[in-house]
Amino acid sequence: MAVLRELTGGVEHPLRGKVTLIGRDPGCDVVVRTDLTSSRHAIIVQSGGVYSIEDLESVNGVKVNGAHIHQRTPLRPGDLIEIAGLSALFHMAGSAAAVLAGVTTVAMSGAGRLEVKPEAKLRAVLEISRHLSTALDLKDVLPKILECLFAVFPQADRGFILLQDPNTGQMAPRAVRKRHEPDADTPAISRGIINQVLSTKQAVLSADAESDVRFDVNQSIRRLHIRSIMCAPMLDPSGTVLGVIQLDAVELRSPFREEDLEVLASATTQAAHAVELARLHQERRDLEAATQIQKSFLPASRPRVPQLRFFDYYAAARQIGGDYYDYIPLPGDRLAVALGDVSGKGVAAALLMARLSAAVRFSLAAEPDAATAMRRLNAVLMQGGRDDRFVTFVAVIFDLKTYQATLVNAGHMPPLRRRPGRPGVEEVGDAVVGLPLGVMDRPYEQMTFALEPGDLLLLYTDGVTEARNPGGDFYGLERLRAATAGGPKDVEALGKAVLADVRRFAAGRLPNDDLTMVCIGRDG
Repeated sequence: MAVLRELTGGVEHPLRGKVTLIGRDPGCDVVVRTDLTSSRHAIIVQSGGVYSIEDLESVNGVKVNGAHIHQRTPLRPGDLIEIAGLSALFHMAGSAAAVLAGVTTVAMSGAGRLEVKPEAKLRAVLEISRHLSTALDLKDVLPKILECLFAVFPQADRGFILLQDPNTGQMAPRAVRKRHEPDADTPAISRGIINQVLSTKQAVLSADAESDVRFDVNQSIRRLHIRSIMCAPMLDPSGTVLGVIQLDAVELRSPFREEDLEVLASATTQAAHAVELARLHQERRDLEAATQIQKSFLPASRPRVPQLRFFDYYAAARQIGGDYYDYIPLPGDRLAVALGDVSGKGVAAALLMARLSAAVRFSLAAEPDAATAMRRLNAVLMQGGRDDRFVTFVAVIFDLKTYQATLVNAGHMPPLRRRPGRPGVEEVGDAVVGLPLGVMDRPYEQMTFALEPGDLLLLYTDGVTEARNPGGDFYGLERLRAATAGGPKDVEALGKAVLADVRRFAAGRLPNDDLTMVCIGRDG
């Protein structure tokens, strides 16, 4: 049997079943309680004695041995698995390395040099990792890194961490520590050493900086009385420099050595991870705010009109999406039901969706003719410039006195219509489907039909038909037609039945696209 052993605290998670689910959801086999962990973040599958891990399209991804994975990846004993909030070693039960214990952290060598045993240095790196594993605020975490480094390097007199200022692009101090004098808000820094580390992206070690030919001692090194120095860059996964960590000593009694630089390099790797984690947390907060704003563009309630019943459902594949629907009262006792799908996902799609929401209301209210209103809407969206984004869109306008419906379609899937006493369902308006919005200026066509007693109309986005199961198969139009034709007569019950059928088909696989449905039915 295999085991996941957490680096922080040593907690072990036996992988007993064929499938082990990891995530924030309390129903997962391994629960990781951080906001940066997705509800269902990753899965470990055992087949024929071979264990593999797969990222379930999580927000923050999965790393194996420091590299992000993009497909199911086999695991070997000793592999390091990292997701937001969890760092753990994969091993077979009984083969884990012995836990280090009873290590004296500081010892005096025969030459009178202060030394730290390698085991203690390893403990320091693990301690730094523990503090950073759920780090969300750098102003608390970065000083803790320096505290741990000062404990493992008793010869260090000064230390600081610089991060790139997002506004100026310059490196600015974010944490400072001094052993023998009060910490200063702005430390005296040797820019020559920092610039060398930034330009080469390589760590620097000097046992005696004043005699090191790589540095100009006429600059700040002599003025700051720096003798021994270590400086290492913090790099993100793409190799971009996020900042640097520097330690220096004013005496040559115990200069830094190569093995010390290795420990510092490990610490900078952990610190870079903390910076990424904090930035992701801030982005998540921004996304949550954007999600609330986006939801404000969607209907707060369903219409209450004689003889008509409504059901709607909206779910973004990510925190914010590009699907849209609305109920729009119009002059002349009319009601428009509109549904659209912006190409792409994320913030850009959500911004276009917000713009679409306002433009639809304006266009339908300004033009009594549905086809003319669609052309006006297309013109409004094209005024924003061409960014290769487009919108598929369909609107059905009901006369609430006669229950006549006028349909206009800009590149969207035709609605499905179920009629009592007739087998199956039919696609409505496939002959008048025009170009998507935002492509080019072209006239649109419209069609009119009567919504008879007992009729039901289903509008949907491709998140329904393109839902996939674990094998990669699509849900498809034919299955949607069958679920609609054989579903309950009640509008809300039918909508919920279709959604349940989509979920059964997906079998736990997370959606690839936003999913939106609107059902309209007339009382029988």
